[in-house]
Amino acid sequence: MLDPTFDFDRMLCFSLYSTANAMVRDYAEPLKKRGVTYPQLLVMAGLWGQDDVSISALSELTLFDLGTLTPIVKRLADNGFLTVYLDPNDRRRRNLLLTDKGRELKAEAAQVFSNMACKIDLGEGEVEQVLDVCHRIRSRLR
Repeated sequence: MLDPTFDFDRMLCFSLYSTANAMVRDYAEPLKKRGVTYPQLLVMAGLWGQDDVSISALSELTLFDLGTLTPIVKRLADNGFLTVYLDPNDRRRRNLLLTDKGRELKAEAAQVFSNMACKIDLGEGEVEQVLDVCHRIRSRLR
């Protein structure tokens, strides 16, 4: 008999991990057509919420450490989605500003998100429950 401690059907950590991986894999193809990866999409979503922010502020929002975020930002800048500039008030700080191409991607990304919502087919109450549980778990693990 399988030890219930290691039963993949009962392991919360595996369920969260495998579900997140499945979602990211499902996003891969439509995002590839738009020239971004899922982590890049998260950075763009942060900038669509508040443009012209410092990399450190975006790090706090996305929960990407600076070592992870910096190469993502560099690729997005190289591909013309955003501009990186030195803050005129603090030359040590780099800020990010969306380009027209970056702002135009927002509508396409919204469609990708909408398609995923249709695919997973959860009601509004179910989505709120899942978000609440995830937020509680994350807040206890930081």
